[in-house]
Amino acid sequence: MTSKDAPTLVYRPDIDGLRAFAVLSVVVYHAFPSLLGTGFIGVDVFFVISGYLITGIILNDLQQGSFTLRNFYSRRIRRIFPALLVVLAATLVFGWFALLPAELRSLGKHACGGAAFVANFLLWQEAGYFDAVAKSKPLLHLWSLGIEEQFYIFFPLLLWACAKTRVGIARPVIAFCAGSFLVNLYCMQDSSLIFYSPYTRVWELLAGAGLRLTMQRESAQGLYLKLDALAGKLFRSSEGEQDGRSLGLVLASLGAISLGLSFFLMRDDTPYPGLQAVLPVFGTLLLIAAGPSNLVSRHLLANRFAVFTGLISYPFYLWHWVLISFAYIINGGLGADTLLLRAGLVVVSFVLGVLTYYGVEMPIRFGAWARTGKIYALCIGMIIVGAAGFSVYLADGLPERAHMKDLLAVAQQLERLEAGDEAGRSYTGTRKGMLEYCRYTDAGADETVALIGDSHALSAYWGVAKLGRELGYNTVLLGWIVPAGGMWNTKLAPQLPRILDLLKQKSDIRKVFICTRGTLYITGTRLIAGEASPADLENTDRRPTGYEPFRQSLQSYIDTLREYGKEVFIISEIPELPGNPRDYIGRPLRPAKKSAFPDVRKTDVLQRQAPYLQLLSEIRDATVIDTIGPMCPGGTCLVFTESGLPLYYDDNHLTPVGSEFQVERSLRPYLATGRSGQYAP
Repeated sequence: MTSKDAPTLVYRPDIDGLRAFAVLSVVVYHAFPSLLGTGFIGVDVFFVISGYLITGIILNDLQQGSFTLRNFYSRRIRRIFPALLVVLAATLVFGWFALLPAELRSLGKHACGGAAFVANFLLWQEAGYFDAVAKSKPLLHLWSLGIEEQFYIFFPLLLWACAKTRVGIARPVIAFCAGSFLVNLYCMQDSSLIFYSPYTRVWELLAGAGLRLTMQRESAQGLYLKLDALAGKLFRSSEGEQDGRSLGLVLASLGAISLGLSFFLMRDDTPYPGLQAVLPVFGTLLLIAAGPSNLVSRHLLANRFAVFTGLISYPFYLWHWVLISFAYIINGGLGADTLLLRAGLVVVSFVLGVLTYYGVEMPIRFGAWARTGKIYALCIGMIIVGAAGFSVYLADGLPERAHMKDLLAVAQQLERLEAGDEAGRSYTGTRKGMLEYCRYTDAGADETVALIGDSHALSAYWGVAKLGRELGYNTVLLGWIVPAGGMWNTKLAPQLPRILDLLKQKSDIRKVFICTRGTLYITGTRLIAGEASPADLENTDRRPTGYEPFRQSLQSYIDTLREYGKEVFIISEIPELPGNPRDYIGRPLRPAKKSAFPDVRKTDVLQRQAPYLQLLSEIRDATVIDTIGPMCPGGTCLVFTESGLPLYYDDNHLTPVGSEFQVERSLRPYLATGRSGQYAP
């Protein structure tokens, strides 16, 4: 390989062009997912580039004897901190004006995590059934920056230690890369872990590092030139100088094809990265190995627009998702989130990226300010921003903000009840994580009412527990327990015997209320924009149970509970909504649009739930409690109270006021007297 194409610290415009490809893939995916649903592979391209370049910088310094951890981290701080500080600060300030308390609290936590470069770990912990949709998290995209920074912290230490001990660098890099890739394959059943964990992602950065190590070896350079000569004979009619261009063209062409194919061969029903990331990682490696002199690299990657976009790719990446997310939150997805708006947001984020690059990043990295060595100021600034975010989190999203006073009553209804508490774990004798749902309200009574089921039992708990304090019974929530396993069977099925054993042991529990989203488990469909659509079937354990298995399993539960001496009640499924009420409530920068919520007709609800209602009519030895009738007086189902408070947290879970409404209209007679009733829709 000639010096022209050998991997040195000489600036390579084609790599900036590759950065442009990566950032544009991600931006198009976020702004126009229907156009490029697999654009997230741009993050994998970023990872490979980062591993390659950082390794080159460190090796160059080591070979010159000038490497110090202090200098390395100082350069990283000057590179990463300026733009990130601006974006984090701007996001917190705008969030103060635009977000409801629960949303601002979440933003504060993510801002703190972003400042500490642990955003990926926070998002990994948050992932779950009730997790907010991705678009409602303005700092969601910082997960990838967290993984890169974690790599930057530990990888230089590895190379420095290898240099000091004269241990070959290649073997540890290969070992860690292979280990990470195997962990990535092993963890494919956990889609959140495999996506956010550095252990399942670092192989992509190490692949770039491995390429840089390989390409500097003399033996590799000799092999490169031999293969180039062979490629020259195949693709050139006359003998020419062995300048690396012939082989470079082959490698670049294969790399471009690999990246192109990765967009079309990606499967959305398989956790990512897994094996699927091999193709974009391989394509990126080929394009880097090809060097800058071949036709593909010169014209496809090193053109002026691509290079310029690559130069400002980092601040462009930081800004774009913040703008898209805030637009989604404010508009509520009610049609204002148009193609034109999203295109405008991309343009604005590009302009902000340019301004941030030239107005903030460049002066701090290369200007007189940088030469003064005031790295401490950047660190202090990042600490202040992180502390500000953490303070917002501790202050529960600052509900006392003046412009929030009129909206606070509505906003409080959208704060989901926590799935577990210490009182519940103390009552059940379990540890955190042993039960998906475990709450307990002590009313100082001898009798306890148990709610079991899925997330619908959780949303019903508030009202049942509140009435218990009034009538004099304790309340316990136990879950996940769904007939025939239902969805999430693999993860949550082991909880079933533990819950049944608790119900058997607790003699103070005399009434058990079963509350589940039965129709979903039987039919496997849910409402989207008023139409029945297949549920998330990403994993095989989320497939619908079916009618007969669900009926037999539910009857078996009831028979078991009756053997334990319990009186059993089944709370029928509440109406599912064709939209999300939170999109219609009043909020900062947006007026209320409750009157625009689509009508929910009782006849449609009964038709949709017909299989589940038929199943309930066949159940023995349990009292079925109707919720549809009280929720749908006059033939139209209620979504808001007369005062405008939302009865639903989303399209199928009750808010606290909705839970109280359900208790007063449907459950109070059974909680107060325990008398049996007949189901009559």
